[in-house]
Amino acid sequence: MEAEFWLDSWEREGSCISFHRKDIHPYVQEHAPAELLRGKRVLVPLCGKTNDLMWFRQHAAHVVGVELVQKAIHQFFGEQGLAYEQPEESRFEAAGLTILNRDFFSLTPDEVGPIDLVYDRAALVALPLDLRLRYVSKLDELVPVGSQQLLITLEYAPTMAEPPFSITPDEVAGYYADRYAIQHVEQPSLPQHGMVRKFNLEFLKEHGFLLTKTQDSGCRIQESEVRIQELAIA
Repeated sequence: MEAEFWLDSWEREGSCISFHRKDIHPYVQEHAPAELLRGKRVLVPLCGKTNDLMWFRQHAAHVVGVELVQKAIHQFFGEQGLAYEQPEESRFEAAGLTILNRDFFSLTPDEVGPIDLVYDRAALVALPLDLRLRYVSKLDELVPVGSQQLLITLEYAPTMAEPPFSITPDEVAGYYADRYAIQHVEQPSLPQHGMVRKFNLEFLKEHGFLLTKTQDSGCRIQESEVRIQELAIA
């Protein structure tokens, strides 16, 4: 969605930002355990105020969150009781943690630094198709060959034209398969999920993927866009 959508959502709060969990996501503990994170630098796009940042801060060498809405950043530090410094207006620093108050699409590799692992629970599913394609392209620009990604998506029916968007495993393959090795590690059905009750959904699955970047994008992003557009039309 456009920046105004998220700025307005954080102003209204309540159900508009109810995607935040009070615990560490179980897929993080299972698929990004302490031993995997040791010595790694982690990137968390569209991080909001997620508690998962604290898991990565505790176990990784450094975690870089990116968040457009400054109110979310202030809430994160306040709720965690974590002191921070602000060497620049758009940069919040604590031990083992940096949060950039930036539009993700404007970032450069120099600004985020070397990245070993991307954690995406709330980025891909937050974006409509056109911005999703831009996001995948930007992510390719920021991370090197050999880096990994823990990606979490929702799949549900009937689909909705608002976030969190329903994204199937086939769509994930369309975005990433030509440049990443993909492991589909989680796909439980969650009939008790709050969205099922709120929107009277027929079903909801929460998928987990481990991606390893095997090659740079080059012109392949354009090929991916064509395949994703075909999936969307189908």
